Amino acid sequence: MSEEETLAGGTLTAVVRVGDTVRRPMNFWSPSVHKLLGHLEETGFTGAPRFLGIDDQGREKLSFISGDVTIDGPPSGMYTQASLSAAATLLRAFHDATVDVVRDGPAEWQFQVGAPTTGPVICHNCPRS
Repeated sequence: MSEEETLAGGTLTAVVRVGDTVRRPMNFWSPSVHKLLGHLEETGFTGAPRFLGIDDQGREKLSFISGDVTIDGPPSGMYTQASLSAAATLLRAFHDATVDVVRDGPAEWQFQVGAPTTGPVICHNCPRS
């Protein structure tokens, strides 16, 4: 196995990169995330990692997507018209792709305190808002 590199930005769990994959610990909401990622892949949504299974340490194995993490402030060029338009387009596609998952019925999620627990789409850090 390749050497593990700790990634920035994991606010709930330690996240590491191993080659072209990301590994993170499983939790009670993991099956819902795996279902969502599979659905996103089936719909052709390309803005999310792919669920690749469970590694020999019992961690989720996801495809790695290169990019900047904004924990230390916005990356250069984040607020350009082109970047904001691309982000809005990606978010709209994500919301459109999650409607069927919400319609399939309840799932187990990790909710932030005060986050809505129902709604027509799934939102990052606020499922079903």
